[in-house]
Amino acid sequence: MAVFLYQGVGIFYKVLTLQIIRMKPAPAAEVKATVAAASVREPADAYRVIPERNLFGTTNKTVADKQAGAVQQDIALLIDLRGTVAGESKYGFAIIEEKGTRKQRLVKAGDVIAGAKVVRIKRNAVDLLVENQERTLKMAETKEAPILPPPAAVAAATPIPTGPLVLNRGEVAAGLQDMGSMLRQAQVRPYFNAGIPDGFMISSIQAGSLYQKMGIIDGDIIQGVNNRAIRTADDMMELLNLIKSGSGMALSIKRRGNSETLNYQFR
Repeated sequence: MAVFLYQGVGIFYKVLTLQIIRMKPAPAAEVKATVAAASVREPADAYRVIPERNLFGTTNKTVADKQAGAVQQDIALLIDLRGTVAGESKYGFAIIEEKGTRKQRLVKAGDVIAGAKVVRIKRNAVDLLVENQERTLKMAETKEAPILPPPAAVAAATPIPTGPLVLNRGEVAAGLQDMGSMLRQAQVRPYFNAGIPDGFMISSIQAGSLYQKMGIIDGDIIQGVNNRAIRTADDMMELLNLIKSGSGMALSIKRRGNSETLNYQFR
């Protein structure tokens, strides 16, 4: 009986061992299960909320502000504003000088210079678009003055000379060596009559300026040159070039409501 019980217990344990071995997963199956579990991850978009909401406090606007300031400072290192004629679209223009080459250029709204787009021309300032950010470039040492002269100054205005005014070519060339100087010696603004462009008004003329030597006084409206109307920024630029060339010319102006003509000779 004892032998029989001993053999029966041994058979029982052998059967139990075989069942446990069958239930244990194969090593290959374990590896596949581990790889599958590791490969199931959240998409990258699921973590986007972290930088957007700054959950860890690692992002701030200071870095972006410093970068924007650096870009805006860079454009000021490349160009200078030499003069402006404030106005919308084709009536306003500015003289920009490239610092590297010292070349001057007339620009209008929409023009691009040194990688910056001109957005608008203002009085003694230009708004530029630099890498999708607006930057205001101002003239150095500008002095604000009223657009129209006081009534006393108009009353004491010098009458129109009967003969031609004689200008020295050397003085004119020196005065226009910097194109922007012509715009800095006085306030120049587009003039409109009943909503229609009708020349450029000159005011706040500096003593000893080329305007004064040409007999122009505060409040004069330059309307044409050599029987050609001056209406746009391009027309005004042609006038500056004509003066610079030293050729004889006739300047049509309106003074105190009257149309007058100033004739010039260059020697």
